[in-house]
Amino acid sequence: MGLVKTCILLVLFSMAETVATAQMRQRPSINYGERSTFEFELRRWRSDLVSEMRLSNPDLIGSNFDPVLALGLPQQRTFDYHVGVRLTRRIKIRANWFRARYDADVIVSEALTISGTTFPTGATLTSFVELEQRRGGIRFDLWSGQYGYVAVAGEWARFRATTDFSSSGVSVTPVPLTMDLPIFGLASRLYLTPALAVSAEALGMKREEIGVMTDVDISVTYNAVPSLGFSYGYRNSYNRFKNVEPESRAIFRLRGQYFGVTIRF
Repeated sequence: MGLVKTCILLVLFSMAETVATAQMRQRPSINYGERSTFEFELRRWRSDLVSEMRLSNPDLIGSNFDPVLALGLPQQRTFDYHVGVRLTRRIKIRANWFRARYDADVIVSEALTISGTTFPTGATLTSFVELEQRRGGIRFDLWSGQYGYVAVAGEWARFRATTDFSSSGVSVTPVPLTMDLPIFGLASRLYLTPALAVSAEALGMKREEIGVMTDVDISVTYNAVPSLGFSYGYRNSYNRFKNVEPESRAIFRLRGQYFGVTIRF
């Protein structure tokens, strides 16, 4: 009789263990970076500038020049701000803003014509370039699970370039260049552990009458706790104003590595 009771208890224990194991397998593992409703990320970005410009007016074609090489603009580091709010399990709204400023004084090695004004060889030229981008939109998860997610994203983006050039009392301030485009793409994240994730996304759009805008971002994030994460990544933002061509030309690529801190609630 004792043997029968023992067998019954073993069977019941085995069944309970099987049910518990099945429930654990069915219950999704919530990773550290996905437990929040609101998140804010601050990045310190080495926004190296790769650019090509030609600023003309209707009467005089301007010179082709590289702002970094011809104007001596130093490479800069800037702050890059990201905000995200989760509305549902699959839907997240997000926004991004950054501003990069470059200025320098250089002795002109070859005569430069900018918006109808010529700065002769040997002149001391003071240059200022400010690049700003604002983005906002939505991310929709096509698939999400304990190992990460794959999503589509759509945003409205504005990129603005402001320039100013002066020498010996002569100043040229071209009309700021502004490009508004909807951008679309894919975003994904892979969790190697609940605390360690690799993320990648690529968004872009091309319109002949407006321009080209693309943005690629790859990063590794370590989430020390669910509310705090640290990231290292690389971002490449490309912007070309096709609406000013062929008389003028304006291409700005900001690229470089960054370190980020994310706070979640």
